[in-house]
Amino acid sequence: MVSTSLFDDGPEIEFPTEIMCSRFCPITRDLFLAGAISGHLHWIKINDDENEQSMSNERSMKVHKKSVRAIGLTPDGQSIITVSKDKSIKLRSTETGKMITKYKRAHDSPINCLCIVDNCVLATGDDDGYVKLWDYRQKKSLAEFHDCDDYISDLTCANDRRTLLTTSGEGTLTVYNVRKKKLQIQSELMDSDLTACQIVKDGTKVVCSTMEGVLYFFNWKEFGNMSDRFPGHPGGIECLTSLDQSLIVTGCEDGKIRCLSLYPHRIMSIVGRTGSMPIQTLSTSCDTDYLIGTSTSQESLQLIDTQQLKIILNKKKKKSGKQQDNSFFADLEINEQTEFDDEQQRSSDESDSDSDDDDDDDIRKPPKKKKKKVHF
Repeated sequence: MVSTSLFDDGPEIEFPTEIMCSRFCPITRDLFLAGAISGHLHWIKINDDENEQSMSNERSMKVHKKSVRAIGLTPDGQSIITVSKDKSIKLRSTETGKMITKYKRAHDSPINCLCIVDNCVLATGDDDGYVKLWDYRQKKSLAEFHDCDDYISDLTCANDRRTLLTTSGEGTLTVYNVRKKKLQIQSELMDSDLTACQIVKDGTKVVCSTMEGVLYFFNWKEFGNMSDRFPGHPGGIECLTSLDQSLIVTGCEDGKIRCLSLYPHRIMSIVGRTGSMPIQTLSTSCDTDYLIGTSTSQESLQLIDTQQLKIILNKKKKKSGKQQDNSFFADLEINEQTEFDDEQQRSSDESDSDSDDDDDDDIRKPPKKKKKKVHF
């Protein structure tokens, strides 16, 4: 284990098998769920007393035949929804774990992600680029879309419960109108897989992560093309979540969790324990005071106290505005500039190769996919 600068001594919890996903309960910060590659679901309680924090596994049960890929909870916290590589969707009681309903073959290919729209409606995305809308009270899907040629990596719903954002392995951000059940707009093709997205800055911006380590930013309702980009990561970004409207957290393939401030964009710090394997999952509590993420191995999760973290980062953010060359940021700025120069060189090389190939009419596809996210 490599020691990091902030909050690398929080509690850990070990599991028998690799953890693929996690999700906090929306009504209490003391409960989160973890889904395993074995098909098991774990109910984890956070114990926070005056002296120390700890985590305990309150219940574990086999809920799918294959890996649990995503977890959601209804807004009232009463029901848990899980999707799996076995192509099924299952709805259970949060309190008892008892099955409420299931869709045995919900998709024709493994399901990769889900998004809870409201207490009765959810969206799911699969490995072949299909997105479906479901009402738990009905046996069939409400709508089906196929506007992407590669896997759906993430689904996010806006506060209006009408706008559904999807990212995909083909490198597009696709937006659907849930109520009208139709495609609203799809972005131009980016140069890499889009792996996750978050709505930030009070609903005025969308940030998308990529397997090339670049963050793409879109203005709200201007999803056709990005408005900004930040190439500050040394490698692929596996997952993404937000702490507040201007602080986000990325989980990367180099085993590090990074905190970033937005507008201006800056990597503030590496937080938590650092491992050698990619960060598989990140999840924040309903009050964003806790962060759960992959720890030193993919069979363990770590708890980070983000209430204190946000205080520290906001202080550093204010300080950096007055003194750009303080020691905390010196190394980061050098690394960011190096990454930016490398990115510029790669872009230049790709442009040169494109200019030599005038016969390629398929302008929708990027010249080369350097990295692909591996699914289990």
